[in-house]
Amino acid sequence: MQVYYTSPWVPPEWIKAHGLDPRGVWFADDLGAEPHPIGAGVCAFANSVVRFAERHADSAVVFSTHCDQLRRAFDTVGGSALERRFLFNLPATWQSAAARRLFISELERLGRFLVKLGGHTPSGEALAETMNQYGSARRQLLEAATRVPASAYAEAIARFHWDGSVNLPAPGQKNDGAVAVALLGGALPRAHWHVMDLIESAGGRVVLNASEAGERSLWYATEDRPMPAADASLPPLSALPAATPEDLARVCLDNCADVFQRPNTRLYAWLKPRLRSRQVRGIVLWHYVGCDLWRTEAQPLREAFDLPVLLLEATDTASEAPRHAGRIQAFLESLRGPGA
Repeated sequence: MQVYYTSPWVPPEWIKAHGLDPRGVWFADDLGAEPHPIGAGVCAFANSVVRFAERHADSAVVFSTHCDQLRRAFDTVGGSALERRFLFNLPATWQSAAARRLFISELERLGRFLVKLGGHTPSGEALAETMNQYGSARRQLLEAATRVPASAYAEAIARFHWDGSVNLPAPGQKNDGAVAVALLGGALPRAHWHVMDLIESAGGRVVLNASEAGERSLWYATEDRPMPAADASLPPLSALPAATPEDLARVCLDNCADVFQRPNTRLYAWLKPRLRSRQVRGIVLWHYVGCDLWRTEAQPLREAFDLPVLLLEATDTASEAPRHAGRIQAFLESLRGPGA
């Protein structure tokens, strides 16, 4: 059975180790492909996930509390999909033993849900093998971050979240005259990848994809390896002979860098070396209507990194492209400066 997950902080290896097929929703070709009527202040992504869950009632969908809109969307799913939905409670705090205990208990609760769907409880050896497979895939993707064109890299990461594979295209030619920008923010499903093409056509280059299912989602899954800095050499992957839910919880929580965390200092610590080493000149902040977490982060980002920030609001794919194109072009022109 396919089990779709809506947050990269719900570890897909846990689903895979239970004998089911984890699928990151960001790669689904029918997610957000068509606009749906939504109420004022409702996130278009959360609304699309609800419609997606109802269309795929023969599969399961794991919602997450990392996003208030997704948490509320969980309650609105109707029809036959009701029995195959799950809400994973992600701890917003991360500096306490209680947060880790909560994460472990949620993994165990999700495990019982997966068993009811036809899965099986994994052995420690099977879990370790799956963790190492996913960790190796993440490592390969991380190493290619600065060599692969932005759209192709986004597709490679999304495909990894879809089936655990690594499909990297050949390195692309760099346009040294392009303006280096970082793309930061919430969920960026394939229906919105045109944003990167708009940036490129306007003379920019996305050198850091820090959207929800971008490079930030590639937490390095080994037993004790912290998320590597952008300019750090990655050591050989250490093999785990056996693993427990506690091991998986520690790896995932220790490497989580997201805006929903309190404090969210790890997000800034993750961004700082990458923005510097890749000589980023501006940040495109991608956020959905109603997402106060990302929208209110614009000014702190400006102050923390002394970089211009463009707020790019996501609605539905049918109407946003022309508006985004004009704003992106104006933003990049401002970064190039007069006479550039």
